[in-house]
Amino acid sequence: MSKSRETRPYRSPLRQERAQATRQHILEAARQLFAAHGYVATTLAAIAGEAGVAPATVTAIFGTKLALVDALIKWTVRGDESQEPLSARPWWLEMLDESDPRSRLKLYAANVRRIHQRTTDLFEIVRSAAAAEPELATLRHKLGESHYQDDRKMAESLVQRGALQADMRVEYATDLLWALGSADLYRILVINRSWSPEQYEKWLAADWIHDLLGQRDTG
Repeated sequence: MSKSRETRPYRSPLRQERAQATRQHILEAARQLFAAHGYVATTLAAIAGEAGVAPATVTAIFGTKLALVDALIKWTVRGDESQEPLSARPWWLEMLDESDPRSRLKLYAANVRRIHQRTTDLFEIVRSAAAAEPELATLRHKLGESHYQDDRKMAESLVQRGALQADMRVEYATDLLWALGSADLYRILVINRSWSPEQYEKWLAADWIHDLLGQRDTG
């Protein structure tokens, strides 16, 4: 038997499936405990107990609680465990391929609404804990920057189509996309003011169309 054959790693599909299931159980347990007790009060040991695994398993997979919450946020935002960024996903590329700027902004509003529906409770947990946890505040800032860069890509795509209002700079358009589509504004309107997610989506699309394109949403 050759040396290369002796040292070739063996990857069992079943083992990978079980590892993925364990990771998912831990993420779900962490989300439940963060919601019930907050980020600061929730320990890795408690998460392990809720997930039905040993604390060493949680540490081996995620390392730290900060790394775990980072993975949890990414999983929740993306809707799955794929490491593919939002800007490389088929729905994002399909949205940018939409030739009509109004339709493109409507698709973006729908996608933003879906993300907020999945993440609003988690982002509130992170926001509340960030004041007492500098590392979490840094993570929150990085997430905000990532969101801003996604919005800039959208603004640049509208510039390429010549769709923005005359003399509107890409930085200003990005700011409008970022501020109006923020998790904070979604929470104010949907959670605090009891708007339906669908009502929020329709308002967001219409406001973006008006402010960025100088047009009215005719339905």
